Amino acid sequence: MNDQKYFSGIDGLRCVAILLVLLEHFPPWIGKYISAGYYGVDLFFVISGFLITRILCKSRETSFFKAYGIFMGRRTLRIFPVYYFAILVLYILQYPVIREYLVYFVTYTYNYAWVYYKIPVSDVHHFWSLCVEEQFYLFWPLVVLGLRKKQQILLVVIAAIVSVGFLQTTLDIFPSLSPYNGAGILTRMASLGLGAFGAVYTLNYKLPEKLFRSVLLECLVLLLVLPLSLVFFFKLKPVVLGLVSLYLVLKAAFFGFRIGGINKFLHHRFVLYIASISYGIYVYHGPIQYYLNEYAFSPIWNSIDFSFFPVLEFHPWIFKLPLYLAITIGFAALSMRFLERPLLKLKDRLFK
Repeated sequence: MNDQKYFSGIDGLRCVAILLVLLEHFPPWIGKYISAGYYGVDLFFVISGFLITRILCKSRETSFFKAYGIFMGRRTLRIFPVYYFAILVLYILQYPVIREYLVYFVTYTYNYAWVYYKIPVSDVHHFWSLCVEEQFYLFWPLVVLGLRKKQQILLVVIAAIVSVGFLQTTLDIFPSLSPYNGAGILTRMASLGLGAFGAVYTLNYKLPEKLFRSVLLECLVLLLVLPLSLVFFFKLKPVVLGLVSLYLVLKAAFFGFRIGGINKFLHHRFVLYIASISYGIYVYHGPIQYYLNEYAFSPIWNSIDFSFFPVLEFHPWIFKLPLYLAITIGFAALSMRFLERPLLKLKDRLFK
């Protein structure tokens, strides 16, 4: 198996994940038919769990506190600038939800405030997943660094965490926590933990090559299990989608895909570029949609006489999807160049 530090195939999956999120959010009706947004976020979680845990496990020669400080410093430079820049701009523009619940956004606890205060879904609703990831970044390094020299025990701990998370999702074993099932760290640790399990396992054991190189299994997962799981609801859906994500991450990292075109797509320069700015795309896409709807697209669209083609009036997404996608990618690209990249250069200077 390839043990390289950079897995370009996984970055390709990151591009797939952000496109799935945008596919549901820009034409919202998509979410009524397929769980594109849900699966996009789930795939992000498994990717994060895999990569973060792998990095932490391989820092064996560094002391516990130094390793934790380096990790948090590097994560801070990667995550905070875009997130707090977006919050600052929205606060200045007096976006209502940000103004009213600012303390929860700046403390990365909006995922709980959303449920507790029954906050209506808005164009910053997707920030809940950023809160979950930040909570993960705070406590997970403590677990991994504490057990990095006892990785067999770490595997057992991860398996227990994943099991509890999925039991809560499917069987509601802690009824008092059930309102937070969709956005709480307990249940979302299941997908993050699956990625972590994959990271620790592959650092210590070999994956079954026959299984992962099987064209039949690949076709079964990609052409049957994944599409059906996206379309239909069933009790074990979170478990199945999580396992599919783990399978795809391990395939992309170590084996590649046998179905024609998938590898070329995942390693294409443009796909990898979108992956590199996917964090900015994810943060900015909701606010961009709100202000374009409010002050540009909707006023223009509502002023058009559709008598020549009445059906078109009810399908603005045909134009919205490519337009909003292009604008969001452009905004994220500018953010990467002028905000993120200068700060990312400090990572190796301050937290090598």
